[in-house]
Amino acid sequence: MAVGLGLVAHLVSGGAAPPAGVLAALAVLVSLLAAAAARAPLAPWMLALGSGALQQVLHLAFTALAGPSGPLFPAAGHAHHGAVSTAAAAAATPGPGVPLDFHLLVVAHIAAALLTVLALTAATRVAASLQAPGSRQYRHEALPSAGIP
Repeated sequence: MAVGLGLVAHLVSGGAAPPAGVLAALAVLVSLLAAAAARAPLAPWMLALGSGALQQVLHLAFTALAGPSGPLFPAAGHAHHGAVSTAAAAAATPGPGVPLDFHLLVVAHIAAALLTVLALTAATRVAASLQAPGSRQYRHEALPSAGIP
């Protein structure tokens, strides 16, 4: 989910999408990280901090792995912090038709991080309520014996 929201944030702000194989690999890596983090009891502010850091890493990965026009090469024109004007970058690169807007990029990735945290918090609460003793889903009925002593 974090990769999908990060990709949407990246595309909305004018960034280029990496190939599908790269997206799949990033999704697997993020899933492994999430599975490891799920074992630790994390406060919501820790989830927010981790999700924000993850969005930053995803942004860098999306821009670095965007294919032949990616900014691994200085001639790509991807501007960070206004280093190259967005008009010059849009004219220099044959990317999507939307010029890169740094402020929109930051806001979109922050929104993706917050949506990820909200979804994780909601999923954690649902999972905790399903495992709570006394809840309807928690009760297990004894299985009938199969006649095996």
